[in-house]
Amino acid sequence: MINGLEEIFQRFDITPHDVSIYEQAFTHASYTNEHKDCPSYDRLEFLGDSLLDMIVGDLVYQANPSGNSGILSKMRSALVGGQTLTHLSEEVYGFDKLVRYSQGEKDNTKFHKHIDEDVFESFIAAVYLDQGYDFVRLLLIKIYSPLLDEAIDVSNKRDSKSRLQEMLKGAVIQYVVIKQENLNSENVCFTVEARYGDVSLGIGKGHNTKEAEINAASDALSKKVGN
Repeated sequence: MINGLEEIFQRFDITPHDVSIYEQAFTHASYTNEHKDCPSYDRLEFLGDSLLDMIVGDLVYQANPSGNSGILSKMRSALVGGQTLTHLSEEVYGFDKLVRYSQGEKDNTKFHKHIDEDVFESFIAAVYLDQGYDFVRLLLIKIYSPLLDEAIDVSNKRDSKSRLQEMLKGAVIQYVVIKQENLNSENVCFTVEARYGDVSLGIGKGHNTKEAEINAASDALSKKVGN
């Protein structure tokens, strides 16, 4: 058994029926090239990607009953995207320490973050094949529940400019930088005003103009502009 795999089983309360499917989930193609009897995670990655899209999509749908399809898609993309999966794989669960590579590939760390993303998907597929759909769904609920509230807040906030545009029925909204502070330090701050003609709709601050524009739109929405 791969060193560290038993700890993964304990952490997720898994009693494996087939340990080999989990070993496959942590086997890179370069290792397979040197050990022909050890299949890589390639096929499992495909299945895991599909499972994540479906199950996390359902969680997002249930968690945000007021979100439109655009918001829900952005939430799901953020939750199953490479950055999140790599974070979970490396920093939360330590999957990166279990991956089997050829010696040459092990030393080539350039693509390891992408590989760790693939490994997370492969592990989910292995759990599904070994434990069934209900088990893997509950496992993903446990993994993603702490992330859902933050994803809802971020997605709603990012969509604030679109919602403001819809509220004003396509009117031209200008976002004007009215103040810049601490430009040469890490505490840089931009203040942006959202305007419709000569009317100030809202004001927002941020570390860059994009963030400040989003916050200005959120400020306008909080005032129920257009109602």
